[in-house]
Amino acid sequence: MKIYHLLPALLLCYSATAQKTETFYDYYWKPCGAEEARYFGTVEKTDSGWLRNDYYVSTKRLQMQALYEDEACKIQNGNSIYYYANGYASATGRYVHGKREGVCISYHSNGMISDSSLFHNGLVVDKRFGWHPNGFISDSVNRINDSTCVEVGWFDDGNLAYAGYLLNDNKQEGKWKYYHHNGQLSSVELYAHGKLISAGYFDESGKPQTDTSSVNRESNFKGGEAAWIRWLEKKLYWPAHLEFTTPGSVTVGISFVIDENGKVTDAEVSMPFHDAFDKIALNIIKSSPPWQPAVAHNRKVKAYRRQPVTFVQPD
Repeated sequence: MKIYHLLPALLLCYSATAQKTETFYDYYWKPCGAEEARYFGTVEKTDSGWLRNDYYVSTKRLQMQALYEDEACKIQNGNSIYYYANGYASATGRYVHGKREGVCISYHSNGMISDSSLFHNGLVVDKRFGWHPNGFISDSVNRINDSTCVEVGWFDDGNLAYAGYLLNDNKQEGKWKYYHHNGQLSSVELYAHGKLISAGYFDESGKPQTDTSSVNRESNFKGGEAAWIRWLEKKLYWPAHLEFTTPGSVTVGISFVIDENGKVTDAEVSMPFHDAFDKIALNIIKSSPPWQPAVAHNRKVKAYRRQPVTFVQPD
């Protein structure tokens, strides 16, 4: 089965519907030719401004619809909605001259709300709430005066994760406390306008911790990024009975979580291409060996990652 004609065929359905400015984009949102396109965008002038629609080429589903006040689509001015590849909304809201205004809501890819905030002139007013994908509250921001807010965060099992003060520009201020999953303090940190001034760290038993070399680190695959890429390439294979009419490559996007134990969880296709390629890429990511988990403020935390998986057609 040859599939290289698939992309141009899908794109023709868009251009036949209306006379609009059309642009093709690759996996990394760089303008490209139709043959390499993973996204397709249209821009047209309306009475309300410049309306932009972006689509996932492989599914013909909307990725984004928004109004702009300029033809270059740099300044949003009106309602907007963004979508995940699975069709669920990822964010909705309204902008006035490039700044958020009114209630803006974000969603997880499973349809659960991830964030709900009330904005005025680009700044959060009153309260802001966030939720984990399982429905547990993740954080809340409450304004206590014209210059300061209180932020509190929770782990996805409901246990307290941190608490502290924020200035209007979202920079940390004053004393912040972070907690291990068992409720013990993991760190006490002092900030001045977003800059860390001092910090004290504690182990899970509550004892002061003198070794601070690993109180913050990113998740790591054994051997580092190069070893991770080698492992992926070793596992990759081209789907049987599928070929391009000319040599080419395919990139599928996979989103996943590395949990506090270093296990890969919640893997899903964030940028699809074709079922055969999507399933191979997803299964490979799911079969990943354990990682070294991420650490933030001296406690293990979940790390979120989006991985491009590129297939190259064999000669």
